[in-house]
Amino acid sequence: MSPITVVGSVNRDFVLTVEDLPHPGETVLARRFVEGVGGKGANQAVAAARLGSPVRLIARVGADAAAILEVLTAEGVDVDAVRPDERVTTGIAAVVVDDAGENTIVVNPGANAELGVQDLPGRLVREAGEIVLVQNEIAPEVVALAVLRAREQGGVVVLNPAPARPVDAEVLAAVDILVPNRGELASLLGTEPPATVDEARDLLVRAALPCRAVVVTLGADGAVLKEAHSPDTVHIPAPVVDAVDTVGAGDTFCGALADALGRGTGLRAAVERAVHAASYAATGLGAQTSMPYAAQLDPPTVAAATSAL
Repeated sequence: MSPITVVGSVNRDFVLTVEDLPHPGETVLARRFVEGVGGKGANQAVAAARLGSPVRLIARVGADAAAILEVLTAEGVDVDAVRPDERVTTGIAAVVVDDAGENTIVVNPGANAELGVQDLPGRLVREAGEIVLVQNEIAPEVVALAVLRAREQGGVVVLNPAPARPVDAEVLAAVDILVPNRGELASLLGTEPPATVDEARDLLVRAALPCRAVVVTLGADGAVLKEAHSPDTVHIPAPVVDAVDTVGAGDTFCGALADALGRGTGLRAAVERAVHAASYAATGLGAQTSMPYAAQLDPPTVAAATSAL
């Protein structure tokens, strides 16, 4: 099994559940409040660790993060490269989730904005084939160096371009597997988000992105895979579930994909497993608390699809 290195963000999540999301200027009462650990980097690290992979996280947190580091360590994540920064607080995400499982999120980056290129080890890839998983909740220059260094050192680079922002062509060309959702794909290509599976497939064929493969997550529609060496796309449908909270489903997808790839699973089978893991994660409240363990996916126990990854 290949190890996984995640370069990304760590947040304190404050999750409030409501009947309906508030309109501008409207105040609504929350039915429930949950505080937990979040951030795309931490979420994806935990998702992979719960499935049994050895995971190292490279990140920054504030002086207030002792409990967060304890949680991550208990989940099996190596936090030796998570640097506490006394000058700032840990990133914060305020999440509001309605009865349909839809959500709004406001993030204060905090220490995540302080993660710099100097925080990346010179030897980012410790062994050939190591999976390096990166997202966009950290500075663009850190993302770029992590991707380029990992590629140069023989790693398998997985980039989740979330939240959406431009990515340099040189960086995209060094990515092995790009994992956007439909909105992030549209942002990268400067077009409208695909509304259907067929539109996503057509967009991927026409886009000809320079990565080895692109996997577009489509929520209830599963995912679409396009490999550079093939003119064809593959649709992997999602099973159907009662979505309680879709926050963290996309991160679960990325973590499960990295875990499967690290085990030598073929890309299509790895995407299928990631779709099942993300669907499972949407059935519970909170980003990390609902992430599945391997025993819950072997065989898959989910029976319905998320409303969004």
